Amino acid sequence: MNWRNGLVSLGPASLRTLRAALERSLGEQAASVLQETGYASGPEVYQAFASWLQTRANVADPADLDATFLGQMLSEFFEATGWGNVVLEQLGDGAFALDTADWAEAKSDTTALVPSCHFTTGMLAAFMTELAGEIVAVMQVECLTCGGERCRFLIGSAATLQQVFEAINRGESYTDVLAAASAGT
Repeated sequence: MNWRNGLVSLGPASLRTLRAALERSLGEQAASVLQETGYASGPEVYQAFASWLQTRANVADPADLDATFLGQMLSEFFEATGWGNVVLEQLGDGAFALDTADWAEAKSDTTALVPSCHFTTGMLAAFMTELAGEIVAVMQVECLTCGGERCRFLIGSAATLQQVFEAINRGESYTDVLAAASAGT
């Protein structure tokens, strides 16, 4: 562990070890514990981003950052803090995707059946809520841990992501659901 900007940080191996230990001890309940813990860390990670952004781009409040630079700044921040490189992509009118091929919580040599970056999902939900100034939901739909080429986190309103969740459970593509929502169908 090390101290940075008033935070205690764990390395990727420590985070993955913690996840594995919780999964062994708690089974399926580990996901909600990790997500809740991640959510509790989100405001602190956001504050670290705000401090970093002040130093890096001379932007006092992340809400004042020009939207065209948000993806770049998020990528630089998450890479600098050890999480990994990210790409932010708008998916229609109601959601964004945050993609990463090297995310710290993910482990690419496993064969999980469902995306399992639970800590990250909670952390990003709280982080993005702070950034947006309103409640934002996050859902992971692709994962390196499942053998995928990337982790993909959808970011949007709870209502939008609930529609995506229901569609996925019906066997539909989340991209089709988001495209239809943008088209107003």
